[in-house]
Amino acid sequence: MIPLAGSLFIASSLFWGPFLAPQVLAIGIVAFFGYWLVRSYSVAIACWVGMRRMGKWEKRAWRTEYGAWATGRVAAQPWNWARHMVIIPNYKESEAGLSRTLDSLARQENAQQLVIVMAMEEREGEAHGKAAKLVMRYRTHFADMFATFHPYGLPNETAGKGSNEAWAAREARVRIIEHAGDEIERYTITSCDADAVFHPRHFAALNFLFLTGDKPYRTFWQPTIFNTNNIWDIPAPLRIPDGLSGINRMSNLVLWGSVRFPTSCYSVSWKLLDEIDYWDEEVIPEDWHVFLKANFMLGDDVNVKALFLPLGNDCVLTDGWFKTLRAHYFQSVRHAWGASDSPYAIRASLGPTPLGKRRRIALAGAVTKVHMLWMSQWYLITLGSHLPVTLSDYFGGQMPEWWLTGRFRLPGPSWHLSSIVGGDFSDPVDWWLNLAIANMLIYFCLFPLIAMIIFEYRSRGPRPSYVSLPAAVAGFLMWPLMAFITFFFASMPALHAQLKLARGKGLIYRVAEKGVSKKSAVPVHVATDGEFDALGAMGGGQ
Repeated sequence: MIPLAGSLFIASSLFWGPFLAPQVLAIGIVAFFGYWLVRSYSVAIACWVGMRRMGKWEKRAWRTEYGAWATGRVAAQPWNWARHMVIIPNYKESEAGLSRTLDSLARQENAQQLVIVMAMEEREGEAHGKAAKLVMRYRTHFADMFATFHPYGLPNETAGKGSNEAWAAREARVRIIEHAGDEIERYTITSCDADAVFHPRHFAALNFLFLTGDKPYRTFWQPTIFNTNNIWDIPAPLRIPDGLSGINRMSNLVLWGSVRFPTSCYSVSWKLLDEIDYWDEEVIPEDWHVFLKANFMLGDDVNVKALFLPLGNDCVLTDGWFKTLRAHYFQSVRHAWGASDSPYAIRASLGPTPLGKRRRIALAGAVTKVHMLWMSQWYLITLGSHLPVTLSDYFGGQMPEWWLTGRFRLPGPSWHLSSIVGGDFSDPVDWWLNLAIANMLIYFCLFPLIAMIIFEYRSRGPRPSYVSLPAAVAGFLMWPLMAFITFFFASMPALHAQLKLARGKGLIYRVAEKGVSKKSAVPVHVATDGEFDALGAMGGGQ
C-alpha cells in the first residue's frame, strides 16, 4: 500500500492543500518546480554529453585499446579469455523476430566469445522445433549456442522473464561449469529482450569493460537503450513517451549523483548472479529487483557502469491504431508494477545487510520516489500552478499572497481571453507575461524541453524513405498534446498498477505485441498474442 498511499497523497494535496495547509502546499509546489527546473536543465545537458559519448564509443577500437592497457600488466588476461553469455527469454516470439536479434549478435566483432542461450518456455507448443531451427542456423557463429525449456507451474514462481532467466542460467551452469568444467569467473551474463538489436561493437566494449574494470564481479553494465527499431511506425502520440524513455535512460547514465539501475537489457558477471542465487522467480519486474537484491546481499561495492553504445528495442505495435494504444497502456501497467520493489527495498534496508546506511537510504528512497512521482508528477506539473489559484479565487482557498501574485515580468504572449469572449479584439495579445513564482519556474523549463525534443528526434536515426518530410514535421504537432498523452500512458497506468498491488492482486504478464509497418524495410518482428499467465496474488507485497 506504500506506493499508492504516497502517490495519492501527493496528487490529492493540490485539492485539499489550499484549505488545510496553504503555506505548506505553496512551499512544496515551489520546491517541486525548483527541482523540476534543475532536473530539466541537467537532463538536457546530460543528453548532449551522452550523444557525444556514444559518437566517440562507436569509433573506439576496443581490442587495440585493451592491448595497450594490458601491456606491462602481468595479471592481465588475454583478450579472448572472457566469455559473454546472452540469455534470450522468449514466449511465442516469431522466428523472424528472434532471428533479427541473433543476426545482431552474429555481427559482433567478437561473436566467437559469445554463448547464446535460447530460454524457451516448455508450455509453448512450438518451442522445441523453433529452438532447434535457430540453433542449427546460428550455432557456428558463436562459441556455443543451446536452448533451455522452462517448465510451467513450478512452486512459488510467477511466469515471466525473471523466472525463465533464472531457470536458463541454472541449466547453463550444469552444462558449462559442472559438466564441461569451465570457469564461472570468465563469464558475463546479458539479460536480453527478444526484440533487442545490438550495436556491432557492443560485446567488444563489454569485453574491454569486464577485463579492465576495478570491480568486475560487483558491476552491472548498462547500454543506452532506445525504442528506435520501429518508432516511425507507431501512432504519433506514442512517439512522445517511447522517445522520451530512451532520452531519460541515457541521461540517467550521465547525471552525476543519480542512483542508477539496470534496465531491460543489461550485463553482469555470472559469478555475482551465482552468489545471489540468480533472479527471484516470483518477481515480475526483474531488472531493478535483481540489482536491489545484489546490493542488499553483497554490500556497497555493487554498482552500475554505463556502456555508451546504442541498443534498439521495439515499441508496442499491433495491427490497429486503437489496439496499439491499448497494448501500450497495458505494457506501461506492467512496467509500473515495479512499485512492488518499494516495500521490498524498505524492508530489506531495515533488515540485516552488509549495505551501508547511506546506500540503503539512497536505494529505498530512489525506488519509492520514482514510483510515487510516476503517478503523481502529472498532477503537479499540469495542475500545480493553476488549480490552487482557482480554488483560492472561487472556492475559499487560502493560498498565500506571495505565491499568487505575479511579480516576474518576462517576454511571451498572453491572451486576454475575457476581452475576446466579450467581443473586444482591439488588444487581444499582451507580449509580456506577469508571472507568479511557480509559473516563472515553469517558464524556464520550456527551454530544456525544446532541447530534449530535438535530441529525441535525432536519437531515432535516419528518417525512413516511406515517411515523408511533411509527415515527420507534422509529428512535432503532438508535443502540445503532451499533457493529455502522458496522463493516459504514464500517470493512469501507474495508478492502475498501484491499485492492484494495494489490493493484493496479481498481474497477468502479457507479452506486448511488437512489430513494424509493412512499409518498413526493417526485418519484421511479428506480433504475438501470447501472455505469461501469472500465478494468483503476489505474496509478501511482491
